[in-house]
Amino acid sequence: MSGPGPARPAPRMPTPRAHHRGDMRPTDVLGAFFLCGLAFLAAAIVGGAIQALAPWDWGRWLALHLAFFGGVSQLVLGASQFFAGAFLATDPPPRRLVRAQLACWNGGALLLAVAVPARSAALTWVAVGLLVAGLAAWAAALGVMRRRSLGKNPWATRWYQAAAGFFAFGIAAGALLSTGVAWPHGYLLGAHMVLNLAGWFGAAIVGTLHTFYPSLTQTTLRFPRLQPVAFWLWSAGVAALAVGYAWAVGPLAVAGWIVLAAAAMALLVNVVACRLASEATLSLAARVVGAAQAFLPAGIVVLAVAAVVDGPVWSLAGSTRVAAGTLLVAGWVGLTVIGSLLHLLAIVVRVRNFPRPMPRARPRLDVAVTVLAAVGAGALAACQLLDAEVPGRLATVVLLAAYAFLAVKVALLGL
Repeated sequence: MSGPGPARPAPRMPTPRAHHRGDMRPTDVLGAFFLCGLAFLAAAIVGGAIQALAPWDWGRWLALHLAFFGGVSQLVLGASQFFAGAFLATDPPPRRLVRAQLACWNGGALLLAVAVPARSAALTWVAVGLLVAGLAAWAAALGVMRRRSLGKNPWATRWYQAAAGFFAFGIAAGALLSTGVAWPHGYLLGAHMVLNLAGWFGAAIVGTLHTFYPSLTQTTLRFPRLQPVAFWLWSAGVAALAVGYAWAVGPLAVAGWIVLAAAAMALLVNVVACRLASEATLSLAARVVGAAQAFLPAGIVVLAVAAVVDGPVWSLAGSTRVAAGTLLVAGWVGLTVIGSLLHLLAIVVRVRNFPRPMPRARPRLDVAVTVLAAVGAGALAACQLLDAEVPGRLATVVLLAAYAFLAVKVALLGL
């Protein structure tokens, strides 16, 4: 009887890819976009202060442009590539694509800041071309990471693809408005606002939160089947609103607000479930980002009610616009962005200096700051709806105090 044959060699495990000098780390991509974005946000604050002291025709627009196009947009560009790479377990995009995004986006944002107040149609279209090119380079970077990944998870990039599509139309609508092209079909400014704010920022932030908030709370997405529901409802709501405003189809715009509110509630269910399931001591970032999510459905519901009562156009141009803006910008976008910065900048600092620990949670102080910010934003919006001037000033002071505290912590990390 013959003995056993020669033993088969054990299968070789793939060796991890070495990090070579000159390669980009995920935090390098994040840091590059965050550096540029924070610079634009600082410029927006300066511009807003100048506008408050010496108002001029384009001052408010310029401050908002610097904040959203130059600032928050670049935070979205950097964070989306960071999270997509982590979700797909793949390397960052090639350096040339990162440089192309930074060059096109910063160049386009700066040129547009000059072209629109100067009423130069030629420069405006050049700036739009640069922004669209930056958007295309961003989409190409996400595509490269998706092709490199061994796993195929469509949710790693699906929200960002939808956001980019909406934003391309939003940029085109903005260019038509700024160059004075007549649009007799409907309320083009409303469609532009919806595509930029709900389509670009909204889809990107809502999509990221499905991955980011479970990470902040050290849990998993509690109801993953709600993510496709939120995605299709959000996409349908933005499309309905854009068409409804652009072509003056009132019932379609009203339906869009209602569908968008349902999508926001689907996200909120997962956020609350993650918070309740978490057994970890939450960081300040986790508390702030979690509290911010209640303002998204609240702001959309205010707009939906105004659209039903006063008509879709007056939901964006009437007296309720200020209160809805407080809920969505100061409450949702602002707190979500500043909370995300607290966490992501701490990661960048930690990677560059491993002995330095992550910021330590201080539950009492963190809860107090979070409550202060949430109460300030909610109370200010309520006072604006009720036209209560004196309590509104007090709420403004409370909100600004919370933001000042958070901004100092972000600035220290950024430095």
